[in-house]
Amino acid sequence: MNILNKNTMSKKILIMAGGTGGHIFPALAVANELKNHSTEIQWLGSNSGMENEIVPKHNIKLHTVSSVGLRGKSVASLIKAPFLLSYGALQVMGIFLKFKPDVVLGMGGFASGIGGLVAWIFRVPLVIHEQNSIPGTTNKLLRKITSKTFQAFDGTFENATTSGNPIAFIPVKKQNNNKLNVLIIGGSLGSKPINDIATQLNIDINIWHQTGKLHFDTVQAQHKNDTVKVTAFIKDMASAYAWADIVLCRAGAMTISELMLSATPSILIPLPHAIDNHQFYNAKILADSSAGILIEQKDLTIELLEKTLLNINKNQIKQMSTNALKLAKPDAAKQIVDYLLVG
Repeated sequence: MNILNKNTMSKKILIMAGGTGGHIFPALAVANELKNHSTEIQWLGSNSGMENEIVPKHNIKLHTVSSVGLRGKSVASLIKAPFLLSYGALQVMGIFLKFKPDVVLGMGGFASGIGGLVAWIFRVPLVIHEQNSIPGTTNKLLRKITSKTFQAFDGTFENATTSGNPIAFIPVKKQNNNKLNVLIIGGSLGSKPINDIATQLNIDINIWHQTGKLHFDTVQAQHKNDTVKVTAFIKDMASAYAWADIVLCRAGAMTISELMLSATPSILIPLPHAIDNHQFYNAKILADSSAGILIEQKDLTIELLEKTLLNINKNQIKQMSTNALKLAKPDAAKQIVDYLLVG
């Protein structure tokens, strides 16, 4: 039984997510769906993650906890870790005692781990969602004490509900193009290895290249394609996917889910140094269903990329689009919210 006071007219829900956009943006999609119901939402994040800039813009009260990572740290950092973890736990206990959540949703990251442990101590129902095909460390640990586990892709956990990843945008209708439209994206920060190859493309295609702010000037100066559109960041991704016949990109979990939902074919270059090589396994989900083409970064050359793009015809594009859409889970946010409200 939840040892916190539960005498509330509407449910109090604490969302726990932070560190990277891969945790934050699907959590925001759930939060936006929760706003359609009688709920009070607050957020638990770390004091150094992207959530500090993003979450307050959505009129959600943000609590932060002093963060400490445990993977790949020095011996001195590991020695200090127990003290920092204890301090973080005390911070979160104070937040729980003040807010008195009825249920908590963990989307990954350090704050989600500490918050999940405190939820278990206070007997508050804990729900987690794993965005990647290979589970992160936090969710691996929390899985043992959860009331409910959602996963984006089949096979991540045993006996979990596959909801897909919550996506905030609504796909729009595809356009008909005379030439192949290639959208190149490397995440919000861009991808230098992809940028370096893409700027060498010298074939008759249309290119929209999202570079990341750091790489914008260099990429714009280096492109061989005279008609290329270069932007540092794309705010309206729904329109970008609608424009594209095919996307050249990394294989982060949210990108994979967006490609499915927007029915967009892809050439996927997984980040080789991602934790547990999870981007490779994310990419395989699309590649194994003939919805995407997987090329490992070590094999990526301008010759291979140009050959791949030149060999793709309209029938293949159509079939890859159909295959991607078959994998989509458009109701992920609603499915998670329905459980939070009544589960």
